[in-house]
Amino acid sequence: MKTFVIMLFLTMCENLVSQKLPPVFSTTSLYNGEEYEYNSKRGNYALDTHNERDQYVGLWEYNQNGILFQLKIEKMDKAIYRREYIPESKGHWEYSDILILRYCLVKNDILLFDNLNESDVDPIVNYAIKFGLRNYANGRIWDRTRNIIGSHTITRLETNPPKIIFKLGRSKNIFMNEITSYYDNQPLYSIPTDGVEMLKID
Repeated sequence: MKTFVIMLFLTMCENLVSQKLPPVFSTTSLYNGEEYEYNSKRGNYALDTHNERDQYVGLWEYNQNGILFQLKIEKMDKAIYRREYIPESKGHWEYSDILILRYCLVKNDILLFDNLNESDVDPIVNYAIKFGLRNYANGRIWDRTRNIIGSHTITRLETNPPKIIFKLGRSKNIFMNEITSYYDNQPLYSIPTDGVEMLKID
């Protein structure tokens, strides 16, 4: 698993420094998730044709029980995803309009992690994607304190002021350390996991 993650990271780095991106051969709409999932192919660009991402953009905050968790969500257009680390998929690439995530986490007045103001972000492991037919965006986030990548959902609540529910999943984890290092009687994640309600603050 660790080799897989390293290869994924190296592929992403190669994509970011590459000056020449592969061509777009077709386009689909993220609004019709079924069309995207069944027609996703080499050179496809999945577009946010209905501006579904806009409702998630901003700085969101959870501040309870000694935990301050801030999540910054921004749009990234035409993010590339390559599958060159899978031998049978060599030469396969796709583009998609995604959301990228940065976060700050403070527990009991101790700063655990903060990349809110950093310019670079890894769109392979800190992203969300919104299909129009779903009432949530989902993706992955890298818990840098515990060094584990987990799946998540972000559900926008129709409230005033705006709120979201951020829920970190407990499956499909990618362990960046040796698996035995997580048997330490600590929670698997440092990021809140149980569907926290976050208020938009910016």
